[in-house]
Amino acid sequence: MQAAFEFPFMTTSLLVLFIGGLLIYLLRGRLEKTSGKIAVGFSAFAAFLMVPPFYRVLVEGGRAAEKVTWSVVLGEFGLYLDEIAFPITFAVVLLGFLSVVYAVGYTEHSENKPTFFANTLFFLMGMQGVTLATNLIEFFIFWELMLVPAYFLILFWGLPETRKRTAIKFWLYTQAGAVCILIGFGLLYFFTGTFELYSILRMAPAIWSDLQLLQLIFVLLAAGFLVKMAVFPIHWWLPPVHAEAPTPISVLLSGAMIETGAYALVRFGIITLGPAAQTLSFWMGVLGVVTMFYGGAMALVQKDIKRLLAYSSVSQMGYVLFALGMITTMGISGGLFHLINHAFSKGLLFMTAGAVIHQTHLRDVDKMGGLSNKMPITAFAAAIGALSIAGSPPLSGFASEWMMFLGGFDAVLMGSGGLARPEFFVLSILAVSSSIVSAGYMLRYLWKVFLGPHPTELEDVRESSNWMTYPMIILGVLIVLFGIFPGLALDVIVPGVEGIATLLP
Repeated sequence: MQAAFEFPFMTTSLLVLFIGGLLIYLLRGRLEKTSGKIAVGFSAFAAFLMVPPFYRVLVEGGRAAEKVTWSVVLGEFGLYLDEIAFPITFAVVLLGFLSVVYAVGYTEHSENKPTFFANTLFFLMGMQGVTLATNLIEFFIFWELMLVPAYFLILFWGLPETRKRTAIKFWLYTQAGAVCILIGFGLLYFFTGTFELYSILRMAPAIWSDLQLLQLIFVLLAAGFLVKMAVFPIHWWLPPVHAEAPTPISVLLSGAMIETGAYALVRFGIITLGPAAQTLSFWMGVLGVVTMFYGGAMALVQKDIKRLLAYSSVSQMGYVLFALGMITTMGISGGLFHLINHAFSKGLLFMTAGAVIHQTHLRDVDKMGGLSNKMPITAFAAAIGALSIAGSPPLSGFASEWMMFLGGFDAVLMGSGGLARPEFFVLSILAVSSSIVSAGYMLRYLWKVFLGPHPTELEDVRESSNWMTYPMIILGVLIVLFGIFPGLALDVIVPGVEGIATLLP
């Protein structure tokens, strides 16, 4: 069932973010002290406007759609919220608002705050548009709009000694991925004659007859999306970018932006190019498992607090890629559910790391310790985020990791009779084993930063401001809530994923 709202809530939400960013930038000379609070107001209003579409999907079991004809050639541009788009859109909207609130406290002593908050709102608009777009050209426009403000945020507010090099690395990697996506979209248009995603889906049986063509398009699109996910070995941009960006932007980069690549892989790869995804599923799983172990191993040896969390994000995207690559209902559902859990858990962890840096002016975990006595709220929040990433019950990360692993074992039996695909069994065992590494680097983070004795030079450290602690408390509560009641999200996600099976041959 699909319904078009009389009032274009999703379109208006995007316009609010755009207008808010534009006004803050144009009036930046007058808004130096108040730009953060104004940005909070605009982001809150934009999030509020998404409540009716979310209600439509969550409670009524429908889908929210808004569309307009752009031109005869380009077709209809639209925004569409269904069960597949819901997890990432929900994460982007909520985490985006909380990151803006957090940024008010984090930037209290920063210069040029209006430009920072203007770019942040533009960044949120780009991510939200990516998750809702229904036209290939529209998706690509939002994909690029997502990158431009992120580039400037890194360039002007990153670490002074390395920000130029880090920003250009981010730009080159992501633009290389964008070129692959553009070529893949061009091939899809050449063989279907339309840019509209759901028109392409209706033509799927016709283009599915040429498997080699499908595999070529899938590889091109996957290359672009996997750059965004920072999957090994095309992850080199992520550690410096996430570590050196200002913390509110690290929250969005690691908690939301890289996940748009996973969403796009499902929407444009697994659903649209199903047979190609099935034939390449094992290699997706291999890449996912390698990324799990590599990212985890690198996180175990990092001394920089944010670089440790950045490599953790690499590892976690390996989990998601493994789960999606299994092409099973349980695996894809777990992978999409993990997008919510990773967004909240990793967003929370970066907030705690930013609070520690803000209060101690340190980044080296070897110089920290015992901060649970000085920053108890931050320490408790960090424990919730870390244990969720490690997959500890009853936190939300446990449910999604369990589903992702189960999806791998489901894939073993998809062939005919007995242990039909033993190679998938080996992959699944390795994937489960990687959770040991995840627990290791998360416990190391907690021990090095918050436990044990604290150095004498940290004697005067205090808890950060309410602007920074309240978002951490909210994320912590959500992690517990989704851990105890995973059905809040899964009751929406699983039926949508089950519908994917009807699209496959």
